[in-house]
Amino acid sequence: MRIPILTYHGVGVDGNDYASNDHIGLKTDLERLHAEGFRVISLEQIARALILGTLDQLPARALAITFDDGSGFDFFDLEHPAFGPQRSLLNILRDFQQQFGIEAQPGLHATNFAIVSPDARQVLDRTCLIGQGWWGDDWWAPANDEGLMSIANHSWDHRHGTLPESMQFSPGYGQFKELSGIEECDWQVRQAQQYLQDRLGQPPLPIFAYPYGEVAPLLADDYLPQQAQSLGLLAAVTGEPAPVTTDVDCWRIPRYIFRRDWSEPDELLRVLHD
Repeated sequence: MRIPILTYHGVGVDGNDYASNDHIGLKTDLERLHAEGFRVISLEQIARALILGTLDQLPARALAITFDDGSGFDFFDLEHPAFGPQRSLLNILRDFQQQFGIEAQPGLHATNFAIVSPDARQVLDRTCLIGQGWWGDDWWAPANDEGLMSIANHSWDHRHGTLPESMQFSPGYGQFKELSGIEECDWQVRQAQQYLQDRLGQPPLPIFAYPYGEVAPLLADDYLPQQAQSLGLLAAVTGEPAPVTTDVDCWRIPRYIFRRDWSEPDELLRVLHD
């Protein structure tokens, strides 16, 4: 079994065509994948099958969909200042169900890896968007409860390079792989898990996504395997462009990323058939 995981970013709006807009990409890809006979299932289902050694029991041509960063573009239809109204990623999933019927893709689901810190999101709303309050977390619980999208941990603050030094735990922000020690692991992962649980009213989906797709060896080799039970985590995903196979480490699950690994529908099919 070779199972791909496809990743989209709601903030990825740089135009209004397939190659420049993750929302258009998701809509187009969903319809093309369905026509080609692929079956969307949840990332958690794939992760559990990987751990149990039962990948071969998953549906034929299975794949998973993930979203990164957890901005308002994932849930709300918003008016982009340069490119006009944008259909939210969640509404694109809903539209697909309405157009084709729930039975067309009964396992349709996306895992949304959200940046958790409210203070960090306020900064990112100004530095990465346009300061309109589009990076809130009031929609996480209703989205999570609906069943089409699950909210999961994308770290406390993404170690984002635009955060002021006063908000940075240690030097080196702008990358994630060089965490400073166990205390920063707790800062980035454990407090994020707790905040998510408080906001969702239930444990978040038990998978972590490394910011920038960069595997932090301290997390993958030591902290996550040792603290998995207390954290409520069972796997982590990276940005390595490869399919999930039986020999993949559950703390280094690879993903393909839209506009990095494919920017045309036919390129996606070549990736999936690789």
